Amino acid sequence: MKRLLTSLTMACALSAHAQEQSLAKIAAAPAVRQALAYIEKNEHTTQANMLAINAIPAPTFAEAERARDYAARLKAAGLTDVHLDQAGNVLGTYKGSGKGPLVVLAAHLDTVYPAATSLAVREKDDRIYAPGIADNGRSLAAMLTIVHALREAKVKTEGDLLVVANVGEEGLGDLKGVKYLFSQRKDIKAFVGLEPALGTDGDPVTHIGTGSRRYKVTLRGAGGHSYEGFGIPSAIHAAGRVIAHIDELQVPAEPKVTFNVGVVQGGQSVNSISAEATMLIDIRSADAPLLAKVEQQIKEAIQRGVDETNDRWAAKDNKVISADVTLIGDRPAGQMARDSVIVRTAMAAATVQGRPALLDSAHSTDANLPMSLGIPAITMSGGGSSGGYHSEKLEWWSARHAHTGPQNVLLTVLGLVGVQGVAAPLAK
Repeated sequence: MKRLLTSLTMACALSAHAQEQSLAKIAAAPAVRQALAYIEKNEHTTQANMLAINAIPAPTFAEAERARDYAARLKAAGLTDVHLDQAGNVLGTYKGSGKGPLVVLAAHLDTVYPAATSLAVREKDDRIYAPGIADNGRSLAAMLTIVHALREAKVKTEGDLLVVANVGEEGLGDLKGVKYLFSQRKDIKAFVGLEPALGTDGDPVTHIGTGSRRYKVTLRGAGGHSYEGFGIPSAIHAAGRVIAHIDELQVPAEPKVTFNVGVVQGGQSVNSISAEATMLIDIRSADAPLLAKVEQQIKEAIQRGVDETNDRWAAKDNKVISADVTLIGDRPAGQMARDSVIVRTAMAAATVQGRPALLDSAHSTDANLPMSLGIPAITMSGGGSSGGYHSEKLEWWSARHAHTGPQNVLLTVLGLVGVQGVAAPLAK
C-alpha cells in the first residue's frame, strides 16, 4: 500500500510538472505575451469599465439593462454571435480552429441590491466603495479586458471560448443563468467563473462549491382578536417555537455546515392573533450528505414547533396551526480534486508567472452547477482585493496588483482551450 501511495504521489507530481511545462510554453508564445502585457497596460481601462458597468442597476431578476450594455461591449470587443438567451444571459464566442474543447468563461451580472439603491462611488484609503463594485462589477470588467486582450494580440485558440455574463447568481436567483445554460448546451467541457478575491492580496482558485438548500416556511392558523379570541393558537407564536428549536441544533465545525433563519414576517396588528407567519431558511455545506442530514433535522424542528404550539393551546378542528414547507433554492454542492486537470492548470498559470499558487476555501458560486454535473469547473479572481460584500455602505475594491487576476485567468482558459501548437488537455 505504501508503495502504491508513493507511486500515486509521484504520478501527481509528474502531471503537475507537465501542466506547468505546457502553460510555460503557452505563456512564452509571442501572441500570449502580448495579451498578458495588454491586460497590465490597460488596467486603467478595466477600472473605468468597472465603474461604468457597476453604475447600471442589476438586481437579481432585473438585469436586463446591464445585460444590453454588456452585449454591446462584447460586440465592440469583436466576439461573434453575441446575443441574449431566453434566461437573459449574454453570450458571445471567441472562435478557435475547431480542434479543441469548448470552454466557458463567465461572470454574473446581478447584484444583491434593490434597484433604488444609490450606486454612488466614494474613495478612501486607496479603496473604492460602491454597492456591487466587487461583487461582481470588477469581474465583468476583467472578463471584458480578457476578451480585448485575446483580440488585440490575435491569439489563435484550438477550441472555442464561450464568454457568458449570466443572470441569477445571487440570493433567490438560485443559479438561474447557469442552470439554463447547461440545460441548453451539452458540449461544454470546462467552466471558469469570476468572482471577487475575498479580501486577499493573492488570486486564489476555488475548487469546492458550497451547496445550499433554501426554504420558505409558511405557518397558518385561524387567527382572531387578541382578547375575544384568546386561546386560538398564533402563527407568530408557532414561528417563535420553530426558530427556537432550529437554534438548538448542534452541527459540526468540520465538515462545515451552517443554518440561518434570515427573514421572518407575519401578523396584522398588535391586537390580532396572527393567522399567518413566514420565514426564510438557508442551509449550507460543501458536504452533500451532511447538508441533507441537517435539512431533515430542520424539517423536524419545524414540525415540533407546530405540534407544541397546538398542544399548548389545545387547538382543535380548524383552529390548529399547520406548516407549508416550500423549497425555494437549491444550489448543489460540488468539488474538483486538487490534482484534476482544471485545478492543476489554474495553479500552473500562477506558478509560471512567478506568483504563489493559492487554493481557496469553499464558496457558493456559479461553478457549483457544472461541478455537480461532473464538468470541470473552478472560480477565479477578477483581480485586486475586496471586502464588505452585500453591504451597501461597506463593499469595497482595491487596485493592489489588480492586473494579476485577469492574467491568471487568461492563461488558465488558454491552457484549457488550447492554443496553436499546444494541444488542450481536455477532450474535444
